[in-house]
Amino acid sequence: MLRATLKGMASRKARLVLTSLAVVLGTMFVAAAMVLTATMEKSVTGVISDAFTGVDAVVTAAEDPAAAQGNTPSATLIPASVLDDVRGVDGVESADGDVSGQVNAIGDNGKLVGAFAPTIGFNWNDQTTGYNEIRDGRGPEADGEVIVSAQFVKDSGFDLGDTVTAYSYTAERIDYEIVGVFGLPGGRDSLAGETQIGFTTAEAQRLLTQGEDAYMTIYVTGDASTDTIADAVGGDYRVQTGEEASEEAAQGFAVVADIMGYIFLGFGLVAVFVSVFLIINTFTIIVAQRQRELALLRAIGAGRNQVVGSVLAEAAVIGVIASIAGLGLGVLLGWGLSQLVSSSAMGGLSVKLEVPLTSLWALAVGIGVTVLSAIVPAVKASGVPPVAAMREAVNPPKPLRGITIAGLVVTAAGGVLVGLGLTDNLGGLGLGGFLTGVGIAFVGITLLTPILSRPLVALLGAVMSWSFSGRLGKLNAGRNPRRTAITASALMIAVALVTGIATIVSSFKETTTDLTDQNLDSDLIVMGQQGANIPTFAPETLAEIKALPDVAAVGDLYGEFFGAEVDGEATALFASEDLATSLQVFSGTVAEGTVEDLPDDAMVVNESAAHDAGLALGDTVAVTFADGESAQLRVVAVLEDQILTDGFWVAPAQIAHFTVPKPMQAYIQVADGADVGAVQDQVDDILADEPEVSVANNADFVEQQTSQLDVLLNSVQVLLALAIIIAIIGVVNTLVLSVLERTRELGLLRAIGMTRGQARRMITVESVIICLFGAVLGIAVGIGLGWTVQQALEDEGLTSFALPWPLIAGYLIAAVAVGLLAAIAPAARAAKLNVLNAIAYE
Repeated sequence: MLRATLKGMASRKARLVLTSLAVVLGTMFVAAAMVLTATMEKSVTGVISDAFTGVDAVVTAAEDPAAAQGNTPSATLIPASVLDDVRGVDGVESADGDVSGQVNAIGDNGKLVGAFAPTIGFNWNDQTTGYNEIRDGRGPEADGEVIVSAQFVKDSGFDLGDTVTAYSYTAERIDYEIVGVFGLPGGRDSLAGETQIGFTTAEAQRLLTQGEDAYMTIYVTGDASTDTIADAVGGDYRVQTGEEASEEAAQGFAVVADIMGYIFLGFGLVAVFVSVFLIINTFTIIVAQRQRELALLRAIGAGRNQVVGSVLAEAAVIGVIASIAGLGLGVLLGWGLSQLVSSSAMGGLSVKLEVPLTSLWALAVGIGVTVLSAIVPAVKASGVPPVAAMREAVNPPKPLRGITIAGLVVTAAGGVLVGLGLTDNLGGLGLGGFLTGVGIAFVGITLLTPILSRPLVALLGAVMSWSFSGRLGKLNAGRNPRRTAITASALMIAVALVTGIATIVSSFKETTTDLTDQNLDSDLIVMGQQGANIPTFAPETLAEIKALPDVAAVGDLYGEFFGAEVDGEATALFASEDLATSLQVFSGTVAEGTVEDLPDDAMVVNESAAHDAGLALGDTVAVTFADGESAQLRVVAVLEDQILTDGFWVAPAQIAHFTVPKPMQAYIQVADGADVGAVQDQVDDILADEPEVSVANNADFVEQQTSQLDVLLNSVQVLLALAIIIAIIGVVNTLVLSVLERTRELGLLRAIGMTRGQARRMITVESVIICLFGAVLGIAVGIGLGWTVQQALEDEGLTSFALPWPLIAGYLIAAVAVGLLAAIAPAARAAKLNVLNAIAYE
């Protein structure tokens, strides 16, 4: 039986290749995800280890050291006296203090360098020169000099000898001369796409610690133990070995690799899931075509178990060969992806290929999926009676009642899990429950596709039945509902996923547009890109905007996000120079009290925040600002809930206590009859010296806020193209095998006058109908998925539901294109059949 199985496989090489390709693609993505994650984690760990080369101990504040990377003094700072104490410990050879944090630098285009990846400022000292490599020039020796990273040179447009303007949220702008350019070990320009500027220690402290003689970290070399150093500095500070600090730092950077790995693993599993349908369909058709062969084997003595073993052996061979090929290609793909991530998101990080043992799971997945997918067809094959060898094989369509009932039950179960997951009623398994429910629902809908195929195929085929070939193609597509359904299911899953995500993205865009229209009575908006920086601009600039003759009103917004407290609870604070006018522009409403001419001790709060804090009109609130100042403020007004006005508002007099006493946003109401475009040009001129912000009309504002969603959608569509490729293979495989199955029928049609062109058109119509069926069903399922998510998130702010009509139309057009493409080889084969040989074919 084994020899017969292998010889049979060797005689059907095309079928073997088509079946194997789906397994190869799925296995490849699973392996690539694991290789990508392992390679990036090892490479990042190596980079961090380089940074701590020669460092024997690291001293940080006892609090979370990540808090020291902000732009304000905090309890995480280490006074210079502690550095002196460390230097006095026996066994300490050297100790250097590090000052680092985010700064702003203005590029040659007048805007900030690194809007999304931050610009990191630090003090250039012996410790940093031991790690960073000077490529040109020298380190800073005076407070007006800086050394910049090679990435900064790329992003800013400046180079050695140029002058760059830099500042922080607590220090004014100053021009610095670039006296040096440095890179990181391994020829990298940055660690993770960030830009860097090195200052003298005194200048770094002026920018990042408000001039306080203090540090964020102390790096120690020498033989002194961490316990000895800890005794010297006291319990307010944490002392780690260089190795411990290196491992801790690497964990944060490795998150990027983990996220990328999980994303590709998810798409790999989708590809494997889609492959299941192709494999099941292929083996089902193979068994149907080999019915007489298998019956003859039974007639000459083969048992049912031997027949099952024969089919499963064929599946196992395909699974092993395809999985090994997929694993090899996955390693190459993982290596290529790690290079891509390194160059695009990790600043040219030098990566070294790492193939983890876990990648062998890809083999298990590929082989397991192939064998499991063949079990049902194998069992069916074993049921072929020996008497079938004596007559023509007839395979009447099986009733659909059982599979339809099963589909309804499974779909309902998946729907329940989706609902419970989205409402977080699964005991902490919200997301996992939702994804599990989606997977189960897909299986259920797939079971329902045969009962749906007859009416949908008839409807779709009616459009193409204007010719003899078209009518035959429609009939062929509908003659076996199970086969048509399972062939279309692969395309349905891919289209459903991308349609669901596109629907959610469209709903987010529509919600943003509606909220802008409902909550804003403005024509222009001044704000910056919300990335690594919190964009602000000068109060004087705001005054200039307000003074424009065609500006009717301006709503301004100041914010405090660095450690303010209300009654002991950390929270954000907001303020406006004229809250009454701002509320008019924001379409805000006062529920109680008044916001006119707010006194210095006034506080305004929205209804939800007041309810949560137990506040009412007239109550007194203890407020502590980020600069350490405290005040007792009185609630003088309560606002109705509205996105822009939600939170705690203080009087204009308190803005001076904000970490950044500058407006973050301005919403401009243009006077009636004025040209909005002309006013926008005037505001743009005023903002010429404001690198952090720009002006946009409402439509452009919505586009800016949702642009990242478009990037997400495009990425998903590219990745799901893999599933579409598998779907194309499935259609090709089904049609090729179907042509073989109908060889005699095609010969008879040719004998009574069908031309080769008509044969091609018949197969092409059948292919297009199958693909359109899968696309239409996928679009319907995707819309349902998107609607479910939108409804579940309605209370979280996703209030509008919108359909991505252009994309839906594009998917339908793509389905037709896929059908035409998939039909090329099968149609050519059908057209080239020798009429006499085909009639005699058995």
